[in-house]
Amino acid sequence: MQILIAPDKFKGCLTAREAGEHIAAGWRAAWPDCEIIQQPLADGGDGSLAVIESALGGERMATTTRDARGRPVQAAWLWQPTRRTAWIEVAGVCGLAGLSPDELDPLTATSAGLGEVIRAAQEAGADDIRLCLGGSATNDGGCGMADALGYRFHDKHGVHLDPLPCNLSALEHIGRPAQGITCRFCALVDVRNPLLGPHGSSRTYAAQKGASPEAVEALEASMTRLADVAARDLHASAANTPGAGAAGGLGFGVLVFLGGELRPGFDTIAGITGFERAVASADVIVTGEGRIDKQTGDGKVAAGVARLARLHGKPVIALAGSIPLSNSECRDNFDAAIPISDDSMTLQYAMTHAGPLLQSAAGRAAKALREGDIL
Repeated sequence: MQILIAPDKFKGCLTAREAGEHIAAGWRAAWPDCEIIQQPLADGGDGSLAVIESALGGERMATTTRDARGRPVQAAWLWQPTRRTAWIEVAGVCGLAGLSPDELDPLTATSAGLGEVIRAAQEAGADDIRLCLGGSATNDGGCGMADALGYRFHDKHGVHLDPLPCNLSALEHIGRPAQGITCRFCALVDVRNPLLGPHGSSRTYAAQKGASPEAVEALEASMTRLADVAARDLHASAANTPGAGAAGGLGFGVLVFLGGELRPGFDTIAGITGFERAVASADVIVTGEGRIDKQTGDGKVAAGVARLARLHGKPVIALAGSIPLSNSECRDNFDAAIPISDDSMTLQYAMTHAGPLLQSAAGRAAKALREGDIL
């Protein structure tokens, strides 16, 4: 029996490759006769660059830039000189993982560092720049990125604004850069949220980035002002575009400031890695990520794996750190869904021991499948 192991990262604990190794080890221990194929995946969020590099190759580049708090940071990006293509992962520039909990403040966080890495890629000769959105600590609609690329933000007196969300209530005019944007841009997104409204970037994700309820509403007002001024001055209306709310509104920024396009991250990376061919030849698919919940269906790896598995009539088992769903909700996507932790464990314990817990859960899944208790 061929088992295809295709996890995403377990955020804050394991990379996708590490998760795959633990699942494979647990499965082999319980059912050594199986043929195991490992295919780490990503959805355009953090961890995407490693998966893309493994599939396509390229040169790892490093640029000194700024993190979400404006501090110096070394950001890695992938350069494919023969294709004149650069891949940049937002999480490695202005991501949540680079900040401690007490440093989170989306009202004052900036995506300027991303603009600086884009500029470095342009200077290296890139004609085509691919951005992996996700895992950002920002909620600035891409204003910091745009400012670093030459856009100018002014108040009603013509004074330049530092385009942090906390300042955007005073935004009156956006000026285009002296030199136009000439590269082609494409952003991989893992959500379909718009910029504004109850399902927009601020009201859906800002609290996870440290925003209080009052700050969430201030961010919503700032993003509304940004969208209104951009529509008037740049003749670009993208606030309601699916994915515009990705990465704190960076999806909006890609559309409006870069003239780029948004693509589903999982579908794009699955295509790059040839994942569907692997699904077609496997007998059972095992996927996993840190949490499987109601948002999993919005472009996340586990749901994408389940969709392709169902398309080819293959059973799929999901392993996750937590699964706050009913059995019927789980069955909508997966033939079996197994949490790696239980209610007796603290979150800190589960994260610290994620590898052994995942390995144990994979062993239980293999044993249950072998004995006919699942599927």
